[in-house]
Amino acid sequence: MSDIQTVIGELQQADDDKLLEQLGAYSKAYASDAAKFSAPAAAIPLDMATMGPLDGLIEIGRRVLKRWQKVIYDLVCGGGEVDPDARKTILDSLKINSPEALAAAVAGVLISTFNVGPAIATIVGVLFGRLLLPAAGQVVCEYWKEQLA
Repeated sequence: MSDIQTVIGELQQADDDKLLEQLGAYSKAYASDAAKFSAPAAAIPLDMATMGPLDGLIEIGRRVLKRWQKVIYDLVCGGGEVDPDARKTILDSLKINSPEALAAAVAGVLISTFNVGPAIATIVGVLFGRLLLPAAGQVVCEYWKEQLA
């Protein structure tokens, strides 16, 4: 987990578009070589000939993030059968009021519960930290539901 925390610290320095671009590139390249994404800091070339325009990668990243937002929202805020340990992990990290703690919790849940590659899970975790931490003073699920609309 310390590798993930190190990468989270590095990713915190990037802006949202750069993270979404990277998430889009990872998502596009994952199918051809999933083994590359077993480390939190996967290095893949951003070759426009194979990846397409950067705006396209950002849009793919947004779509991937939105999909995971829905899944994690349902896990944390939804009813029905859920993994109570995963829910507790994420909710406990929100109490710490740290984007890094929330990013690590989300990444850990994505890896352990949904078998997402660490490289993708780490970027999604960082973006979640930026999305949900403003809800610290509000009811998290209500705020999050508004963000998903």
